Amino acid sequence: MIIKNIDKLREKCPEFDFDNPIMDPIELKKELIDAMFEHGGLGVSANQIGHNTRAFAMRGETKKDSVVCFNPQIVDFSPEMNTMEEGCLSLPDVYVRVVRPSHVAIRYLTELQKEEGQLADGLTARVFQHELDHLDGKIMLDRVGDLSRMRAMDKSRKIQKMRRRGKEKYKPRFTR
Repeated sequence: MIIKNIDKLREKCPEFDFDNPIMDPIELKKELIDAMFEHGGLGVSANQIGHNTRAFAMRGETKKDSVVCFNPQIVDFSPEMNTMEEGCLSLPDVYVRVVRPSHVAIRYLTELQKEEGQLADGLTARVFQHELDHLDGKIMLDRVGDLSRMRAMDKSRKIQKMRRRGKEKYKPRFTR
């Protein structure tokens, strides 16, 4: 189940404690990846599925290729920025154009406590930043102006109304 109560997503998540875990990290990895694929997301954070800890999944070609990041960090940001439309599993049918750094140097632990790091760009950088925001108690609407936020929410309400009326044109889109 994806949490859609924005107030519950406003809390900063504590680090995943491998010495005293809230649950087995391998099981959390499986749960995150399953939820992401089940709901058609490009990523999903642990707090979106009810676990208050710093972990999220990023979609790969298959479940096996997907990555789960424990205690993720952005080490450095590029000065170059880009704008892309983002959606969120916790905000159905809400899409906004968000400005973010084009490239980020990232670091995280795997479920086996192996440290990984890379320079991420494109969609990987975008999804990493979006999911990390969730762990920091932020949502994509916090990164846009009032007018953009209002328009996105109005459009979302209209889409959901049309969907309830059975309009095929308003089938859910692939989200992040």
